[in-house]
Amino acid sequence: MERIMSIIVELKKILLDVNVSLSELAQSLGKHLNKPYSMQNLSNKLRNETITHREMLIIADILGYDLKFVRKEEKK
Repeated sequence: MERIMSIIVELKKILLDVNVSLSELAQSLGKHLNKPYSMQNLSNKLRNETITHREMLIIADILGYDLKFVRKEEKK
């Protein structure tokens, strides 16, 4: 559960940095996917771990970020 909360906390930090509310993000996400999104719906998806990779890529793009996998450094 801690990992999930950190994702939500990190997203909220980014939203503050770019001056976008969760409601505005949900509305933009809905426009990109051509389906209705509410702040509650987006919040629930994040909390319940049901958000898709595609949705996260779109969220990153909306906020001006890239979402990518980075290989962990090997332990010596």
